[in-house]
Formats: sequence, C-alpha cells, structure tokens
Amino acid sequence: MTRILLSEEAILRAALSLVDAEGLEALTMRRLAAELGVATMSLYGHVPTKDDLLLGVVNMVTAEIRLPDPATPPWEALRIVTREFRRVSLGHPNLVPLIVRQPPTGSAGLLTLESALDAVRRAGLDPAMTAKAYRLTASFAIGFVSLECGGFFKPVDVAAGETFAPIDVSAVPRVAEVGPYLADWDADEEFERGMDVLIGIVSGWAVGS
Repeated sequence: MTRILLSEEAILRAALSLVDAEGLEALTMRRLAAELGVATMSLYGHVPTKDDLLLGVVNMVTAEIRLPDPATPPWEALRIVTREFRRVSLGHPNLVPLIVRQPPTGSAGLLTLESALDAVRRAGLDPAMTAKAYRLTASFAIGFVSLECGGFFKPVDVAAGETFAPIDVSAVPRVAEVGPYLADWDADEEFERGMDVLIGIVSGWAVGS
C-alpha cells in the first residue's frame, strides 16, 4: 500500500477543494480523511481542531490576493485591494460566509490589511479616520460580495406570487414596479461605481482637505 505523506498544506488544499465542490457543510474531519485516504486521527497532528482547519483554509485563500505595489497612488491602491478581495471571494463562493466573518489573523490577512491601511494613511487621513475609512470600505466589500454570492438580487414578480406571503400588488407598488429589474445589473460596473462613491466620501476626510 502506498503511504500517504501528510502535510498541513496538503490537508488545507484538500479541505479547500472539498468546500469549493460541495460547500462548508461537507467539510468534516472524517470526510476530509476519507478524501485523503488516511485515518481521521492522523489529521490532528497537523490541524489540532476543526477551527484550526477552517482558519488555515481562510488564510490559504487570502494568500491569493495580489497586493498593489507600495508606490501605487493611494486611492488606486485601495481599489486594487478591494477588487482583489472580491475576485478571490468570488473564486471560492462556498467559503464566503466564513471569509467575511473571519478577521485578518494569518500573515496573508495581516499583509492585506496593512496594504489597505497604508493606502488610506498615504492619502492623508489620520489614524482614527483611517480606521473609519477601512471599516466603511470593508463593509462595502463584504456586503457586496455576500449579496453577489448569495443571489440576493433576483427578479421579484409580485403579480406572479413571488413573495413570502400573498399580498395585493397595490400595497407594494414600488416592489411591483422595480422588482423585475433587481437582477438586471452589471456587478462589475456597480462595484466600481460603489468604490467611486466610497472614495469620494472618505477622501474628504483627509487632513487639510
């Protein structure tokens, strides 16, 4: 019998493949061991707990983010970091619920955070306002990606009964009017437009502006 040589990286890559294919619910230590062809207990020498496994997978995915050159103009650098977060998240949609609730802890996550904060500081915001700008940017990016992956924006046809409960169309005229257009969107364009609005706001927080 061929001996399986385990490593933390091999385990994390197998876990990510499983999540990408079948979702977070499919990821158990027993299932992962079966995918690798090893005994379940052999995994614990590399990833002591399920939480460690999930954190490792998030860190591995975060490492896919391509950071801007430090010389990139500040607001363009922030755009790049935010775009990259979206790109990587959309590449692993089943992992998004975990990504968006996991604060940066690993080296890749902290370097991404550093890049974003550095961009805003170089744009002239003081540390306190930089923190506010980061929170606003993160809220926009996380919210956008979560809605995008979750299929939140879909056509709503009230007249056809596509609601949680029967309702008279006349009671929700704007839903009836706008609902069919909710899924008629260019996500890339609206993401960039959202970044335009966001940067337009936070750039006004710069010292001396």
